[in-house]
Amino acid sequence: MRKRKIICALWLVCGAGIAMLSSCKKDPYPGNPYDSVDYSGHSATDPDPDPNSITGLHKNIFFPKCAVPGCHDGTFEPDFRTIESSYSTLVFQPVNKVTLDSVKIFSQRVIPGNIADSWIIERLTTSTTEYMPSNGIRLSSDEINHVKTWINAGCPDAAGNVPIKPNLQPNVTGYIALDGNNNRIDTIRLDNFPLNPFLVNAGSTMTIAFASTDTADGQDATDPGLFTVKEIHFSTDKNNFSSALSIDATFYLAAFNAWFVTVPVSNWPAGTTVYFRIYLNDGHHINNAEFPRFESLDYYKTLYAFHVQ
Repeated sequence: MRKRKIICALWLVCGAGIAMLSSCKKDPYPGNPYDSVDYSGHSATDPDPDPNSITGLHKNIFFPKCAVPGCHDGTFEPDFRTIESSYSTLVFQPVNKVTLDSVKIFSQRVIPGNIADSWIIERLTTSTTEYMPSNGIRLSSDEINHVKTWINAGCPDAAGNVPIKPNLQPNVTGYIALDGNNNRIDTIRLDNFPLNPFLVNAGSTMTIAFASTDTADGQDATDPGLFTVKEIHFSTDKNNFSSALSIDATFYLAAFNAWFVTVPVSNWPAGTTVYFRIYLNDGHHINNAEFPRFESLDYYKTLYAFHVQ
């Protein structure tokens, strides 16, 4: 009898231990509800969209031929990863581009209804080495015509809506620097490197002239001669203009859309590198347009600079 009780007790202990081990065993992880999602497609759109639409252009041209690694894949604009990013970085987006022969300046990537002044058409059709895509395989004439047809139709978005022309900020198309004898000096760069600051003599006076535009559909929206802000700020710190010297442009040459600023180089001793930024406002914006901007690449900031020697 006593032996039977001992055996029963052992069974109870073992049973309790097994139950405890079973309760400590972890349940398997629940399945990931997203495992079944097919990510192979880049856009949930009509499989056979109109080739003359932004959806068709993205499916047939922009995504497969332009959004390649290191190019228009988000590395730089236009961003052709999605239909939305393609549209928003193309239509009415400002650029400052000039043809290799310096004959024509382009101010926007795509201007609805205007293929002649849309930079993208220049890049697709140019006979120079500047054509796109840059992989050596040009778009066919049919593909280029699809882009032109979309632009001529007013650049409707994926929903068919035609964009409303925005009021863009003014743009700077370039500058030159002249010494007291009106000789150009911005071509003479420190260490003969074209992106370094240009050289100017200590104690001298120079003039910086900058050309500007305020375009809409390839035409001046606001006469640059009527800009409410047209000034240059000077700082010895390329990233800090909080206490910069500000000089207003007072002379305007309408033939070149150019404003002139007289700069007292004597303000800075020899050996100083001075960075400058141009500020413009057409009277229709709260914030001034800035060239180069704080987020501009470093070489662009040194291009807008001079070194006192």
